[in-house]
Amino acid sequence: MRIPHHLVRSPSGLWSFRQRVPTDLQDLVGRRLLKRTLRTNDLSEARLRALVLASRYAQAFSTLRDRRMDKLGKKEADELIARLTQAEGLKDLTLHRTRAPDGTVSERWQIDSDEDLRLFQQAQRQSNDPLLDAVNSPLSPRDFSAARAKITPITLADARDGWLASLQGSTLPKTLVIKKTAVEALVRFLGSKTKLHTVTRTDLARWYQHMRDEGASTPTLTNKQSYVGGKGGFFEWAQASGYYPKGDNPAAGHVSYSIREKRARKKFGFKAYDAHQVQALFAPAAFEALALSARWAAVIGLYTGARASEVGQLLVADVIEEDGLLCIKVSDDGEHQKVKTEVSLRTVPVHPDLLSLGFREWVDGLRAAGAERLFPAARADAKNGQGNWITKAFGRHLELVGKNWPAGKRGFHSLRKTVIQSLQGAGVPSELRAQLVGHELDDEHHSTYSRDFTVREKLHGPGPTTPGLDALNFGLNLPALAQLLLDTAPKPRAGRKRLVNS
Repeated sequence: MRIPHHLVRSPSGLWSFRQRVPTDLQDLVGRRLLKRTLRTNDLSEARLRALVLASRYAQAFSTLRDRRMDKLGKKEADELIARLTQAEGLKDLTLHRTRAPDGTVSERWQIDSDEDLRLFQQAQRQSNDPLLDAVNSPLSPRDFSAARAKITPITLADARDGWLASLQGSTLPKTLVIKKTAVEALVRFLGSKTKLHTVTRTDLARWYQHMRDEGASTPTLTNKQSYVGGKGGFFEWAQASGYYPKGDNPAAGHVSYSIREKRARKKFGFKAYDAHQVQALFAPAAFEALALSARWAAVIGLYTGARASEVGQLLVADVIEEDGLLCIKVSDDGEHQKVKTEVSLRTVPVHPDLLSLGFREWVDGLRAAGAERLFPAARADAKNGQGNWITKAFGRHLELVGKNWPAGKRGFHSLRKTVIQSLQGAGVPSELRAQLVGHELDDEHHSTYSRDFTVREKLHGPGPTTPGLDALNFGLNLPALAQLLLDTAPKPRAGRKRLVNS
């Protein structure tokens, strides 16, 4: 039997009951916590007696509010609580327990009224502990019973299965596995048969601390918190489905990065490429080793700052004309298309260098051939996402080109950081940079009052002295790269000799 958090056992073996005073009544009552001895060393009996006290405390708190606590003094409040919780006396529902020779345990309770029977039945539902819910609920005692009546009881195991089933079809297989791992860890810790609506914020705090004690790092805990307590997470689904009271999300707000950890994450995050490294990565001799599809993915990333997943899922239909400019639309309209956040949905004008590399001709060729996707060989339902192949191909390219570079975290995502920092260095406003790469600026002024830039403003800048995307200038050998990008002849893999027919 799981010991509720409102029960405390003294060194003598007797159980005591703890009741947290609602925040709005703490000044009036003069205490944050109320504690009463239950005069028993038996846990089952203590649970039952605690239920009696809990219901009377809830009545006392509700009455204090009804009588307008600003007109009450502390003395009157103390007398009211004492009268409601002690006047009738804490009735002993005496338990007689006997053990037969075969080990069978029999219990007999002293039940003299319908109210005693109700309390007995309530106490026997070990997974249904209204006191535990009431103490931890963000609702007032008056509203809690009404909210509780609307909850459909469900075990943690069944809730886990229901949540995971709701994610099928809208979540990448790899992400689904990660979310499944997180929620299964929670179920194992609290018990698969535990009723979901009895789980409290304290239970989640104990789980996070347990994982930390087992060696879990802050990034790991943060990820699990986002899956269980974040937007679209396990408890948000449970609240929307009627399995958990709406209001406070008990799994949220437990884990955050310290200032030192934030500095470390920034220090060890993806690094941008400097001018020399960009030249090396896109030097024709080195670039030729990449497969044709990976070449196009790389240059699209370099001139748009798009994420690998956004590039990999592009459709031919996502290359559009708007206001006389060729543009790339980052969208979630197509089947299997997803974006990271709402602001990731955007239209990016094609950079002049990308046009010089033959981007329009390449897309027109795919369209004429009836291709639906810019990268037809990539699987739309790939387990690790549609950009995984880009990350791997570019990673192998980076290993060869940058093997003697200073240590640092680099990859395809570094192209995104390179674009952002290059635009910043060219004087492109932060608001325009954010709209180009799909970032959100965290203030009400930008999110509520600002408008989207037109594609012409995005490309050339919103004013005569304010630059836009076309300020990017990496100084690449565009004619040589264009030959490689429009060359469809297969290239031999590095380390292998070309076979020549005799």
